[in-house]
Amino acid sequence: MTDTTQFLVNHGAPLVFAAVFVEQMGLPLPVEPLLLAAGALSATGKFSPLLGLGMTVLACLIADTIWFYLGRYRGHRVLSLLCRISLEPDSCVRRTQNAFTRYGLHGLLVAKFVPGLSTVAPPLAGMSGVKAGRFLLVDGLGSVLYGSTFIYLGYLFSNQIQ
Repeated sequence: MTDTTQFLVNHGAPLVFAAVFVEQMGLPLPVEPLLLAAGALSATGKFSPLLGLGMTVLACLIADTIWFYLGRYRGHRVLSLLCRISLEPDSCVRRTQNAFTRYGLHGLLVAKFVPGLSTVAPPLAGMSGVKAGRFLLVDGLGSVLYGSTFIYLGYLFSNQIQ
């Protein structure tokens, strides 16, 4: 067993939580390989897939709730800040607002799979006046879908990942 694998076995849950939280707060951290590795380790019985999924969902919900309330109370300033650090700041605000207007809360279900949109969607939901309970429900479902997809793929392809 490599040192990296042993580190993930020993510190997997806090590592998954921290990596997902930092990524959901907007830092471009590639968290998907970590979730795939957690899934591969769960296939060998060295990591709990439910614990990995729980840490993923918890980290997503905490980060997204922060962005949701920042969007609710700081609105366009938060969105402008996020778009200023994006690759296309000129069209970012208009494009993301159009996408949220078009798909609404259903967009939150798949936002985690689209780079950049996972950070911008929660403040947009806050800006648009979505109730917090409804936001948490839909965002939680999207987080479960996101985490379970990558952990399951890691589990399914564990021989190829190792």
